[in-house]
Amino acid sequence: MTSDDGMTLPDHCVRALDKARRNGLDVTGTLAAAHTRDGGAELYLLVYPDRLELASTGNLMRTGAGRERIPLTDITSVTARDRLFRSSLEIGVGGHMVSFTTDRPTAAYLADLIDRRRTAAPDTSALLHKLAELHAAGLLTDAEYAAKRATILDR
Repeated sequence: MTSDDGMTLPDHCVRALDKARRNGLDVTGTLAAAHTRDGGAELYLLVYPDRLELASTGNLMRTGAGRERIPLTDITSVTARDRLFRSSLEIGVGGHMVSFTTDRPTAAYLADLIDRRRTAAPDTSALLHKLAELHAAGLLTDAEYAAKRATILDR
């Protein structure tokens, strides 16, 4: 299976995405996913191009269900730590550590994916297109447009 951006997903991520869909979560645009269970609640870590989402389908009668979004720009570190039977994906966010327990292959794959997404350079063509729109709308002068365009192209 491939994600929306054309990446081939490992089987463990495909199974987690399928389970999330069956539990009623919208996973449109998700690059990869992990699943675990905590106290009867189904927990998912969903990786998007610009953010992570921690989603819970809740316990009995859906109590505790919800989603927490973490922009990739807020992530300071990501590490997969092997434990006795499973692994823990530890994500540093604003001085706090978010820990998500999953199997070893998933933790290693997601740590690498999140780290690559977090440190990836922005899409230059999208920035140039947006800059051209602002210039065409009259929000940027010719000089401002030329300066910003040169800055983007120098990256």
